[in-house]
Amino acid sequence: MGIVTMVRISRNMPRKLAEVAAYGSQVYYADEMAKSHVLAAPSISTSEYKNMMLRMAEMEEKLNVLSSKPQAMPAEKEGLLSAAIKRADSLELELSMVKKALEDTVAKQQELLAYIEKKRKKKNVSLHISDCAW
Repeated sequence: MGIVTMVRISRNMPRKLAEVAAYGSQVYYADEMAKSHVLAAPSISTSEYKNMMLRMAEMEEKLNVLSSKPQAMPAEKEGLLSAAIKRADSLELELSMVKKALEDTVAKQQELLAYIEKKRKKKNVSLHISDCAW
C-alpha cells in the first residue's frame, strides 16, 4: 500500500527544481505529463537496431558458453601451483632459521663486546691504581 501511495505522489511531483520555481500550478504538470507520454520517433534506424540485436545475441551465446565451462583448474597447472607453494614455504622456513641464527650471533657478539669492555675498564682501573701507588 505504501509503495502505491509513493508512486501516486511522485507522479505529480516536478522532475526538475527549475519547474517548481517557474510553474507552480498542477495544470502545467498535467499538460506536461501528457506531452511527455507521447512516444518520440526512434533515433536509430531499423538496420542499426537489427545489428545491435544480433551483436547482443552473439554476446549472450558467448556468455552462456563461458558460464557453462567448469571453474576447475587443469591438473597440470594445479601441480605447478602446489609445487611453487611448497617451494615458497620451504624458502620461508629456511629464511626464518637463518634469521634466528643471525639474531643468536648478534647476541653473542654483544655479550663478547660487553665482556671485552668490562676487561678493558678493569685493566684501566688497575693501571690507574698502580700509577697512583708509585
